[in-house]
Amino acid sequence: MKKLGIAAMAVSLLGLWACTPPPQSQLQGNVFTSPSAGGQPIHGAQVQVQVGNSTLKTTTGLDGSFSLTLPGGVSTFTLTVIPPAGQGIAAQTFAEVPLSAYRSPYGTASEMNIYLPAPASKILPGYPARTGTITGNVTFNNQPVASTTPRNLTQLFNPPQPCENGLVVYGGGRTVTTSPSGSYQIPISSTNNLYAASGSLWAGNYTGTDTGNCQTATEYYWAQFQLIPEVRVYLNGTSTSQNVALEAFDPQSNPRVTTLAVSHDYGALTGFNFNPTSPSWNAFSLSTASFAHAIHSGDIELGQYYFRGQTTKNLRVLALPPTDVSQQITVQSHAVRLSAAESILDYSSVQQWRDGSNLSQALTVSFLDTPKLTVNDGATLGPNPTLSWTQVSGGQVYVVSVYDQTGNLVWVGYTPKTEIALPIPLSSGTTYSWDVSTDDQTGMLEYIGMDPSALQARLYLDPAHYPRLKGYKGSTVNQARGRMAQAFLERLGYVPQGAYQNLLQRGYRQSVSETRTFLVQ
Repeated sequence: MKKLGIAAMAVSLLGLWACTPPPQSQLQGNVFTSPSAGGQPIHGAQVQVQVGNSTLKTTTGLDGSFSLTLPGGVSTFTLTVIPPAGQGIAAQTFAEVPLSAYRSPYGTASEMNIYLPAPASKILPGYPARTGTITGNVTFNNQPVASTTPRNLTQLFNPPQPCENGLVVYGGGRTVTTSPSGSYQIPISSTNNLYAASGSLWAGNYTGTDTGNCQTATEYYWAQFQLIPEVRVYLNGTSTSQNVALEAFDPQSNPRVTTLAVSHDYGALTGFNFNPTSPSWNAFSLSTASFAHAIHSGDIELGQYYFRGQTTKNLRVLALPPTDVSQQITVQSHAVRLSAAESILDYSSVQQWRDGSNLSQALTVSFLDTPKLTVNDGATLGPNPTLSWTQVSGGQVYVVSVYDQTGNLVWVGYTPKTEIALPIPLSSGTTYSWDVSTDDQTGMLEYIGMDPSALQARLYLDPAHYPRLKGYKGSTVNQARGRMAQAFLERLGYVPQGAYQNLLQRGYRQSVSETRTFLVQ
């Protein structure tokens, strides 16, 4: 009888243990505007968490914080943050987020910081700009270099363009041209109460071509150049003098210049025809080489190379010393598909690097395929439509962007799947534009803490900057991203790039689908 009682008690305890529900989880975090919009806490944002068939909701406090209790047994959740209406801030959805990333073995919850896309912040009053200038003369073979492609100050933040001459670039972000006498003047200003600025100075003629004609060329590079690694400017209304003597940007005559072999591999791309002699030709690819200086300055573009029937080209680059691993040559490659109506459809981009230790090693560019949208262009959909696309081999997370007809970003969704339903109702009778992008490096957790405005700006493809793309129209979504990119250039001098582990060694591949529209019924 005693043994039977012990067995019965064991069964009873086992049943009690089996009926005990798994422990609940606490999810907490903060919601801010994107850093480019000031990074301010958002009060009154609605936070929705979807767990199975259940939806949990809360709103952010005055400090932008929120907290939710999730039921036990949850492994993933879908998080949507909806900002207060009327502020121009877009909503975001993160699908299939692993709870384990925010739960420690000790039962405490890690905070998740979420940034919502918002318009760039305005300059606050009360901070008068502090100014300074850089002036000097540009010569080549002791003769003044006078620009025949003059710029005005409204073009100060436009990057150097192939076929321009008499260019002087400060910090990689401010570009002016020389006067008829070969002199130049670069204005520098700061509203952050800075008393000095420091940056590299690059000057030269971006007029080198493979054919001698800018209209027919497939290779563009600097004919002459000079790099001054650092110029310091005091922002007290004074002028800093820096004269520049140019030298040939030629690997045959100048040991400071060399070449880097770059090959394009189109094997993963579908729908792209790169054969210029084919009746169904609809695509070409190009590579640009840039110099990334060690100090805080934007990259300097060294050349553009268009692959029209070729698979390999030799790019002219600076010859970094073999021991130099702090400076890089950045190679950015694009494969672009075009429509018969002279519009840019989808495109795939690859970013790779070389430094002095491996500059002699050739690069192979293996493009990532583009997502193909499976919702017809111009479709009529419900207020909470489900958008879908094809899978991309190698893609990690798909980023779905929805813009309204005025070019404002309305919602962004991040998902590892090939479809997603909009959790916010869209306006009836309104047309929206959307596309899907992906890359082979970024995981869901990295997207949560990322500046979403910078991500959108990084997807911008500027047709006007590439001679062979001039005349092709970009989508309304691409144009909106261009405005975001311009805002970053004017405030920072560059568009922020993502920080990914081992990025310099692996390279970075991303692709963007074509843009389509839908009407909400």
